Amino acid sequence: MKKLFALLLMSSFLVMYGAFVSERPFNDGPYVFEQGKKRLVKWVEHGVVKKKTLSSQNYDKFKSEDARYFNPKYLFTDYKNEAAKTFDFSGVKKIAALSDIHGQYDLFIKILKNNGVIDDQNQWVFGDGHFVIVGDVFDRGDKVQECLWFIYQLEQQAEKSGGKVHYLLGNHEVMVLTGDLRYIHDKYRQTEQLLQMPYWQIFGSESVLGAWLRTKPVTMSINDIQFVHGGLSPALAMSKISVAEINSTFSNQIIDAMPEDSIFKDPKVKLLDGSQGPIWYRGYFRDSTFTESKLDGVLDYFDKNHVVVGHTSQYRVASDFSNKVILVDSSIKVGEAGEILLVENGEFFVGNMDGVRRKL
Repeated sequence: MKKLFALLLMSSFLVMYGAFVSERPFNDGPYVFEQGKKRLVKWVEHGVVKKKTLSSQNYDKFKSEDARYFNPKYLFTDYKNEAAKTFDFSGVKKIAALSDIHGQYDLFIKILKNNGVIDDQNQWVFGDGHFVIVGDVFDRGDKVQECLWFIYQLEQQAEKSGGKVHYLLGNHEVMVLTGDLRYIHDKYRQTEQLLQMPYWQIFGSESVLGAWLRTKPVTMSINDIQFVHGGLSPALAMSKISVAEINSTFSNQIIDAMPEDSIFKDPKVKLLDGSQGPIWYRGYFRDSTFTESKLDGVLDYFDKNHVVVGHTSQYRVASDFSNKVILVDSSIKVGEAGEILLVENGEFFVGNMDGVRRKL
């Protein structure tokens, strides 16, 4: 029912923004769709939709004003995201993590540059380190597409250097992929009309980014740290659902489910996509009855010593329960400042947007 409501809401917005689109030209995209071995590229340039079909022989002739964050060569590298099939990594000496970017591309890039994850050309320089985006790249801001293509390409660069980029699905990724468009920026309402496609369909499984997003997990671990967007609740631990089952349930039963109400007949699915589930849970910070002993029970079940989460906004990276819970949503979504968690040889540090560090 939520998807039906979103579609009706979208229709009203398309009427509302029709004149607005023609009066205020803007740029957006590119949006890329698979056509066998070729790629259909659509983008908006000064309010006009442009299209081009690319192949592995002619991609280098593609030009757009947004080439700084989109390089079409990455569409033809036969890159396979094997990391998406693995949910537990060990022996990693350095880790970086942040969350809730919400379309704030420029600040996102600044934080990564000043903290040694990328260089001045936006290229991976983190070596064999692992970089985790703990959900919520979508919604609110107006540079979501820039962020997505940058992450898509950075992931491939990291692989070639022996490192990893892990992009976890947050509640806003799942919302978009299930047709809940309440929080998309007005710019993307205009894109919907110009492309004559609802936003969720633009990221359908036939699109390059849509197919890529559908490989992403909801939770995974590195060393003794579990990463998840919202949190791991006591109810989730008591249900004895494994990490692999959490991820497969989102992939197979929640994303693209329609009508959505039908999936909640399954108690497991209802738990996972509800307030006690991994993309929505806020109990570490907002449940007055939550205790460290409850947290210990959760961590014991997942066999980890720490959990890193986003979703609940603060102004700095923060920790609680003797660093057992680390919150990396530093309100990057506001577009003014933000921080990144850095883990080196088991020690926790925080880097601000200017690269100044402090011990957590």
